[in-house]
Amino acid sequence: MRLLCCAVCLSVLVSGCAEVKPAATPAPPPARPTQAPSKKEPPPPPSVLSPQVGKQEEDRLRQNATARIERVEQLVKQIDQKKLAREQQDTFSTIQSFLSKAKEAMSSREFERAYNLADKAQLLAEEMSKK
Repeated sequence: MRLLCCAVCLSVLVSGCAEVKPAATPAPPPARPTQAPSKKEPPPPPSVLSPQVGKQEEDRLRQNATARIERVEQLVKQIDQKKLAREQQDTFSTIQSFLSKAKEAMSSREFERAYNLADKAQLLAEEMSKK
């Protein structure tokens, strides 16, 4: 029995108690795809900043923007600035800013932008006139 214990102890000492794990090596960075030198291609055409619309569509946009601006001006006239609280004064200034920018957009023939700005001003003005 003693011989058996000595054999087991000797085998444990020789082989070691724990398993030795090799140190982890960092993975190499992913290879970058190589690009073949490209032939000179013409540059892409410039992107269109504003869509091209027909005459009828332009007239419709102009009319809608004009009507919206006029509506906002009517609402603004109904608001008594002297009775506005500080927060309402800030909102009123924002309405006037949107209205001014809408008019600038109209003069530069950006009718859709003018409509959008006037629409924002109208929403604020309607909310303010309810209070």
